[in-house]
Amino acid sequence: MAFFSLEHSSKPRHSSFASTLSSLRSRAVASWKRHRAERALESLPYDTLKDIGFPSADRTNGDTSPR
Repeated sequence: MAFFSLEHSSKPRHSSFASTLSSLRSRAVASWKRHRAERALESLPYDTLKDIGFPSADRTNGDTSPR
């Protein structure tokens, strides 16, 4: 009497091309989300940026002297 199962014991493997394509897609989606977030922040007025803790423009250009 023979017994066999319809379940496969090992995990299915993705080809290297498929995993590379998936990785590329996830990186592109993450990059687009960062781009959209940066654009949203750039559109905010200076007072709002200051209120949420972004540094002033003169401090980002390497000027570390206190004012």
